[in-house]
Amino acid sequence: MTLRKVIPEMFALQGGLDLVTPPVGLKPGKVISAVNFEPDLNGGYRRMAGIERYDGRSRPSDAVYYTVDGLVSGPLVVGQQITGATSGATAYVAALESATRFVISKIVGTFVAETFTVAAVAYGTITEATIYGASTKQLHAEYKYDAAELYRAYINKVPGSGYVRGVKYYDGNLYAFRDNVAATECVMHIASAAGWIQVTFGKEIQFTTAVGEIFEGDTVTQVTSGATGVVKRALLRTGTWSASGKGTLVFDSITGTFDATNAIQVSGVTKVTASSLCTDITLLPGGKFEFDIVNFGGGVDSKRMYCADGVNHAGEFDGTRWVPIRTGVGDDNPKFVVGHKKHLMLGIESEVIISGIGDPYSFTPLTGTVQAATGETITGLKAQVGTATSGVLVVLTEKKVYILYGNDATDFNLVVHSPDSGGRAYTMQNIGFAHFLDTKGVTQLEASQAFGSFQLHVLTNAVQPYIDAKAGLEISSCIVRNKNLYRIFFSDGTGLHIQMQPNSYAGAPPRLGDIMPFDYGDRVMNTIDSVVDINGVERKFGAGTDGYVYELDVGTSFDGDVINSFMVMAFHHSKNPFYRKAYRRCKLRFSAGATAHLSVTYDLSFGDRDSVYSDTYSKTVGGGGAYWDSAYWDSLFWDATYSQEVTIDTPGNGTSISLVISNESAVDETFTINSIQTQYSMGRITR
Repeated sequence: MTLRKVIPEMFALQGGLDLVTPPVGLKPGKVISAVNFEPDLNGGYRRMAGIERYDGRSRPSDAVYYTVDGLVSGPLVVGQQITGATSGATAYVAALESATRFVISKIVGTFVAETFTVAAVAYGTITEATIYGASTKQLHAEYKYDAAELYRAYINKVPGSGYVRGVKYYDGNLYAFRDNVAATECVMHIASAAGWIQVTFGKEIQFTTAVGEIFEGDTVTQVTSGATGVVKRALLRTGTWSASGKGTLVFDSITGTFDATNAIQVSGVTKVTASSLCTDITLLPGGKFEFDIVNFGGGVDSKRMYCADGVNHAGEFDGTRWVPIRTGVGDDNPKFVVGHKKHLMLGIESEVIISGIGDPYSFTPLTGTVQAATGETITGLKAQVGTATSGVLVVLTEKKVYILYGNDATDFNLVVHSPDSGGRAYTMQNIGFAHFLDTKGVTQLEASQAFGSFQLHVLTNAVQPYIDAKAGLEISSCIVRNKNLYRIFFSDGTGLHIQMQPNSYAGAPPRLGDIMPFDYGDRVMNTIDSVVDINGVERKFGAGTDGYVYELDVGTSFDGDVINSFMVMAFHHSKNPFYRKAYRRCKLRFSAGATAHLSVTYDLSFGDRDSVYSDTYSKTVGGGGAYWDSAYWDSLFWDATYSQEVTIDTPGNGTSISLVISNESAVDETFTINSIQTQYSMGRITR
């Protein structure tokens, strides 16, 4: 008997999802279906990290566990609090291993060799408590998850009802907005060690006929009413402080009751006249927040958070007080906000409203205010990186793309860039240049000739069927800096990872990398904040439609639930799609964390059921709406800390082979599959 030569052939996992190229033309390493894998920056496909709820308390992913050796004499139950009879230390039971060993977390104090109690009743003795004392890596992963579950149970939704309307990290704190229980008001909260705490706003009074300037810190008194207050913000909206000025005074608190008609004085000198009662600053419900952090003051501590939600006036927040900013334009409910060229720019319906230079409160021609009409509903504003004189603002609308050139009121010029291509709201992000979703797919706006002109490039042709299926479901987007990813989120819990790679040509835009889908299930992110925190760590926070704020890309689960992930590889035919091969085995190369569990199956001959298998059986794999009827199944587990090579037997005869790789786990850390090697013997030509 003649033994046929075994031919090894390796290919890297790259190219991402491809739904349009004919099967015979697909390059090996691409996928034809996938969910919850993302392109790795260094090559290969990575099982994505988890998400977890957040309210300022200790994060589940940071949970620490101890194994306790001793003797359990009482009916110990997971979740019970134990107390050391001698030390007074407390902890919660995370897992039970045996009558002589259990696992604890949420520890306060230090346990010693002692008796422990539950509700003052002796339940056993402690001989020793050891941090991360699991006997295997698998148990370590499970106990980490069990400890995380204890922490997760104490993290609450943002108080109120409905969607979380917005989330923003600013000056070391995380803020979230949600309508109150009655849905009559939108309330701001700050995350803290005690969970979400409501941020109370101050008061404001409108004024007119200014004859003298009022400064922050001035104590004002109203004639007739005698009401007084210390001014925290003095906003001049139109006119000047000496002639026909109109604006707002903001207070943290007042004494007495201001009326709506009489003069307001500083040190007995009339400065302005009240044109409204002094009212509490509140927000109407039902908005969706966009933010920008802008420094109009120039000092290190002068950055402030500017907000727009499509329902209320624009707002400024400095960490203490909320200042409504009125423009007097239309319904005065801007949907988009950005700081650009020392101006505050607001998108109100179809107009870009531009403040006075260096003055985000002023919307009068006297200080350089500009109104630029587009004639289309604005869907996004993004400043583009450039020089001091060449930076521009992209104004996205539903049907057109505009570019705002210029530096101030003397030379601002709004130009139609793309008369037949627009963008969807809340999808525009900067990753090198502006990227956004339109009907053609994800589009890159590329600058050329130092911002003299621009080009549009559609990046997602390979996944156009997926884009078409999600039309109208787009809800939010973000960038992931350390992975070079642009992410789009849809209202059904799914989304796309779109990788951008650095271009080798200086000044050229980033080039498209791989595209992979993900699915958070019933957890939908209404808005996303991607930020580098005060410690230099990149973090992503999602405002959930279920009332929770989630931190993304942390932990090993989807907020306690299993991460279901799989990839169906493109059929690999070794450049000979007309020849049959006897497939022997495949080798997978990994980079893994402590543990990972994989299931691997395969199919032959582009799914032709006439292919010949040996010792096989059928199993159906599902996820993300795609199903794969496969022929052979094998389960793998390893616990390792670096690269592993695992061999999968693939007995069968066919013209091509496709592997299906899946992982269903709430305890596995992320892992990357870098390459696959096939081993086969060449057979006859198909007839």
